[in-house]
Amino acid sequence: MSNPINYTRPEACRIVAQGHPTFDRSTEGDQSRLGGYRPEPFAGQLLYDARDLIALDYQQSLIAEGHKVKTAGALASRLRCAMRDYPEASLLALVTMENGNRVSLPFENVDLFEGYNSGAMTRETLVIDVRNLRVRADRLIAEAAKIVGEADA
Repeated sequence: MSNPINYTRPEACRIVAQGHPTFDRSTEGDQSRLGGYRPEPFAGQLLYDARDLIALDYQQSLIAEGHKVKTAGALASRLRCAMRDYPEASLLALVTMENGNRVSLPFENVDLFEGYNSGAMTRETLVIDVRNLRVRADRLIAEAAKIVGEADA
């Protein structure tokens, strides 16, 4: 994904709604108050880049599967940080150690067979296929671009 565009909050919500029809700005606001994902404001404005759209879409998918907003938001935030740190990775591993420490790495850097990472026992590893999430985000952006203007209220 090489989309350098930043989207305003209304536009980001409209894009994500292409895959989650009940999602809108009101839902995004409610979810962010409950611990859901939201990017850090820049100059007092929320701007979403493609990685933010991926994280927000991922969060909506987790919520649709029955996860609580706070849990989905925490995983989406970890995913977003991992995509920032490893922009070229196709697969990302969100690892939680036995002691509760968390690390995010490209999947190929994680040894699942030994059960240890950075000297600590691994409690769980969530592997996320970022390739497919990027393709999905590109598709959502393209679908949203076919609709010009605000929906009738």
